[in-house]
Amino acid sequence: MDFEFDIQTMILLFIFGNLFIALLITAYRFHSHKDVASTMFIRSKWLQVLYWCSILIWDYVPHFIAIPLSNALILGGGCLEIIALLMMMGMMGRKVKLYYLAITVCSTISFCIIAVFFNHSSFRIASASLWVIMFVIYPAHHLTTNKDGSPLQRMLGLLYYCFAVIMLARSAVALIWETEMNVFTANLAQHLYYLGMYLLLTLGTAGFILLSNESSYETLKRMATYDEMTGILSRRAFIVEANLKLARAAKKMNYVTLLLLDLDHFKKVNDTYGHDAGDRVLKAFARTTQSQLGNGDLFGRVGGEEFAVLFCSVA
Repeated sequence: MDFEFDIQTMILLFIFGNLFIALLITAYRFHSHKDVASTMFIRSKWLQVLYWCSILIWDYVPHFIAIPLSNALILGGGCLEIIALLMMMGMMGRKVKLYYLAITVCSTISFCIIAVFFNHSSFRIASASLWVIMFVIYPAHHLTTNKDGSPLQRMLGLLYYCFAVIMLARSAVALIWETEMNVFTANLAQHLYYLGMYLLLTLGTAGFILLSNESSYETLKRMATYDEMTGILSRRAFIVEANLKLARAAKKMNYVTLLLLDLDHFKKVNDTYGHDAGDRVLKAFARTTQSQLGNGDLFGRVGGEEFAVLFCSVA
C-alpha cells in the first residue's frame, strides 16, 4: 500500500493541535498561579496557530504581504516557545536574552534582504530553516550536556538536535536539488520537516508540561528542605538527614559530633532594634557558621534562634 503525505491535512492538524494546546493550558491556569513561562508558551501557540492559518490564505493575499507575515509568525512563535522552555528551567540569563535578541534581529534583516533582492521560494525556505537552527541549537546543547539535568531534559535536547538536522537537510535540498521548492512541495525533506514539526507539537508540549511539574516539585522540595530566612536546613530536613548520617556512621564505626547552639539574649535584639535587625543577625550567624563547615557536615535551624550542627565529614 502506497503512503501518501498530504501537506494540507498536516497544516490543518497543526492549526487545531496548537489551538487545542493553547486553550487547554489556558483553562488549566485559570485558577492557578500564572507564571511568565506558561504565559510565553501560550502566546507561542497562538502565534503558531496564526502562522499555519496564514499559509492557507496565501492564494487570496498578495505574496509580498503574506509571505513575510507568515515567516515572522513562525519565527516569533518558535522563539517564544524556546524562551518559555528556558525560563521554566531557569536558563534565561542576560547572555541568553542578548543571543536571542541578536538572532531575532539578524533573521528579520536577512529575510527582508532576501524578499527584496532574491525573492525566490527556495531562498526563503533555506534562510528560514538556517535561522531556525540558530534558535534551537542552544537549548539542544544545554539540555544534553547539563550534568544536573533530568533524563526528560536530555530527551528534549535530543529532539531539538534532530529537528536542527532536519532543518539543515531541508535548507540544502531547497538550495541544491529542489530549487522550485515551496511549503507545499512534496519531497523527503518536506516530509521530514512536517514530521519534525509534529514531534515538536506533541513531544515538545508534553515535555514543557512535565518540566513545569518538575520545576514545581523542585520548588516545593526546596521550600520543605531549607529554612526560608537563613537558607540552611529546616528542622525537619536536618533531623531526616542527621538520621541517615548517624546510621551510616554507626555502620562504618565512625565518630560524629552533635553541636546545639542557642543565641543568647536574642529577644533583646528584637525588642531593642526590631525584628528586621534580628533577621539580619540570624542570616549573618548562619552565613558565618556555614562557611566554617566541611562538605559532609550538616547545619540546620531547629528553632527561632536555635541551631544544630552535625560534624560528620569523615562519614
